Amino acid sequence: MQNREAFRWTVTASGLWLILSPFMLLGGQSALSNALVGDAGLLILSGLLALIVAGYGHNKHYLVQTYLGVSYSLVLVAAPWLFGFTDPMTAWNAGVVGTALILAGLYVVFQKMPKHHA
Repeated sequence: MQNREAFRWTVTASGLWLILSPFMLLGGQSALSNALVGDAGLLILSGLLALIVAGYGHNKHYLVQTYLGVSYSLVLVAAPWLFGFTDPMTAWNAGVVGTALILAGLYVVFQKMPKHHA
């Protein structure tokens, strides 16, 4: 249960970061280019999706949230290529956040797996 809460807080923090990061990383540049506005919009949308995943909770099938989070994170890592991010900073941001979420989700899944003793 503790790993699940840690994962939920990680996804929540990542979502908030993705919403705020375009303003912090791009600053006033986002108003100069429609392409950067597109990158920023995708990061904000990704952050909102992360908050939805973090808010999903069902005690009976709690690994569903983790699987959703890992699936979402895989798309986030691939987003710069899938959606053609134009700014390297936003591409790296999506990749780093997505990778961190994948690792956190896999940790939760592997902690839940039955342990085999020889």
